[in-house]
Amino acid sequence: MIARVLSNIAVIIFWLIVFCLGAFINTNPMRQEIQNNFNLADFFLIILAWIPTNIAFLSILAGLLGALNRSLLVSMEQLPEAEQASKKKKNRLLGGAVAGFIFYMGFIAVAFVITDDPFGSTTEEQYYRIAGAISFISFVAGFRPNLLRRIFEKIPGF
Repeated sequence: MIARVLSNIAVIIFWLIVFCLGAFINTNPMRQEIQNNFNLADFFLIILAWIPTNIAFLSILAGLLGALNRSLLVSMEQLPEAEQASKKKKNRLLGGAVAGFIFYMGFIAVAFVITDDPFGSTTEEQYYRIAGAISFISFVAGFRPNLLRRIFEKIPGF
C-alpha cells in the first residue's frame, strides 16, 4: 500500500515537472541552435519541453496516474472480488499509459487536420487548455477504461 502511495506521489511530481517544462521553456531558439551545434542535454530538454512531445509525456503520465489511483482505491476498499480482478489485470498500469498515449495521438491527428501548423505559435493559455484537457481525458482513460469504452460504443462506426 505504501509503495502504491509513493508511486502516485512520484507520478504526480513527474507530471508537474513535465508540465512546467512545457509551460516555461521556449524551445524555438534551442531547436534552431541544435541544428548547428548538437548537444545531447539540449536534445533531451527539447524532447521534454517542446509542446507536441511534452503533451505526449503528460498524456502517458496522466493515464498511468489514473491506473495507479484505480489500483490504490481498489486496495484501500479491500474488496475480495476487486482484488482478484486486479491481480488478473497485471498490465493495468501499462494499459493506462497506453490509453493516455492513444488520446494524445487522436488529439495530434485532429490538430493537424484542422490546421497545417498547430504548434507554430502556441500561446501559454492554449498550452494550459490543451495540456489540461488531454491530461484529464488520459487520466479518465487510465482510471475508468470501461467508461470510455461505453462512450466510444455510442459513436457510430467506432
